[in-house]
Amino acid sequence: MTQPATDNIVVANTDHEQSPYQLLEQTLNEANFLQSVENACQASGKNKADFLIVIKPNISMMLRRADIGTYTDTFMVIHLLRLLLTAGYTRLTVVESGNLYGNWFKNRSVVQVAARAGYFEESVIEEYQGEASWDIHVRGSGVDAKVPLMDLELDTISHDFGDGAAPIGRVWAEADFRIGISGLKSHFYSYYTAAIKNIYGCLPEQDKVTAYHCKRKVGPWTARLIADFPVHYSIVTAYSAADGWMGVKMKAIFVKPHTVVAGADIQAVDSVCAGLINLPPEKSIMYRCLAELNPPRPYQLKGNAQTPDPWRNVPTILPLFSWLIEANANLMDFGGSIATGGNDDCFPVKQSSRGFLKTPLYYASFPVSFFCDIGIVKLNFRRRQFQRGLLQTGAKTPFIMKHAYITERLELFSHDDLQVLADLAHRNPQDKTTCSGHYVFIDKQQIDFPGRFFVAILAAV
Repeated sequence: MTQPATDNIVVANTDHEQSPYQLLEQTLNEANFLQSVENACQASGKNKADFLIVIKPNISMMLRRADIGTYTDTFMVIHLLRLLLTAGYTRLTVVESGNLYGNWFKNRSVVQVAARAGYFEESVIEEYQGEASWDIHVRGSGVDAKVPLMDLELDTISHDFGDGAAPIGRVWAEADFRIGISGLKSHFYSYYTAAIKNIYGCLPEQDKVTAYHCKRKVGPWTARLIADFPVHYSIVTAYSAADGWMGVKMKAIFVKPHTVVAGADIQAVDSVCAGLINLPPEKSIMYRCLAELNPPRPYQLKGNAQTPDPWRNVPTILPLFSWLIEANANLMDFGGSIATGGNDDCFPVKQSSRGFLKTPLYYASFPVSFFCDIGIVKLNFRRRQFQRGLLQTGAKTPFIMKHAYITERLELFSHDDLQVLADLAHRNPQDKTTCSGHYVFIDKQQIDFPGRFFVAILAAV
């Protein structure tokens, strides 16, 4: 166990009763989050309106929106923005970069994927014309603001990584305060992914295999990026999580640890997260490389976090195999194609990815997905049962039926939650109704969603 030190605190809380928003706020309060932001703001000599805070969630790993746990809960990110805006910090930017999915699927720009994830209306997927950023409309709790979400690949500067120069996102480099907000997942390359692995996504090249893996720069360059542009605060929203062989990419019925981890020391946060799933943090090449640059500091762990049960880590053969084929772009690309696990309809397969070898490999992904994540069978059975019930109630709930984001998840709601939604729809059926985070707005009147209406608990039936 790491020796305690009062100046370096990590808080990890587990609570199966509170909503994720309440748990997030409790953990951030105990981990002195806003005080850390305030201290940095004062040290910068800037006022709150000029203090640039950049937030890095994991967005691009979402290929099937139903695979909750493989990407950062959208509404948790929106709630974090709401907390910062309420505290007076108005210069905020959310950042992400594309990934290897863009090699195989259409509509995989950061903005388009974020629209599918719920940051914007889904019409943005068709409207997108190559813009570097798009505004997230954050409302609720007295807040009404727009925060840009930026694609790091489309605005870069060159950075010397010690053994070569490469682009990094300009806004990430220029930030006054950097926040990582990620999930907890198993990973077939790095064993697990938490705070540090999330920052790898700040390396902006979309084809990350060719740009980083083939050069075996994933670990060293992620470490150098963090060392040269420190992450001032790390949050791991493990309210939902994805384990198993392919947890990083697909998990139809996910694990529910109901845990949030937060702290100012990214290495300490990663160490706590690895410990929760019974792994030494050194299993991750990114943690090892960062530890070589910045020796880990002692930290004090607070909170009541519990080990997720059940939890399946990846077998050693998968990271070993990934390491062996890492330097070959074609093998990595083929291997990644096998592990896609299917895709949402809004991300159609590119014809250019249907080569002589890639076509059978792509179709092979479906049986692989089945055996790696048999939960998809349970989820589809649940969906069919519920859709039959919807036929009887759909005409009575036009508000529900006209929102695709809701209808695609209705089979994951409890009956009590559905009744609350139905009552809400009947209250003012002719009024304009919109959604933002965990709030509904009927003609600008704010109404709380039912307790389970957020991305992280939709498998709570």
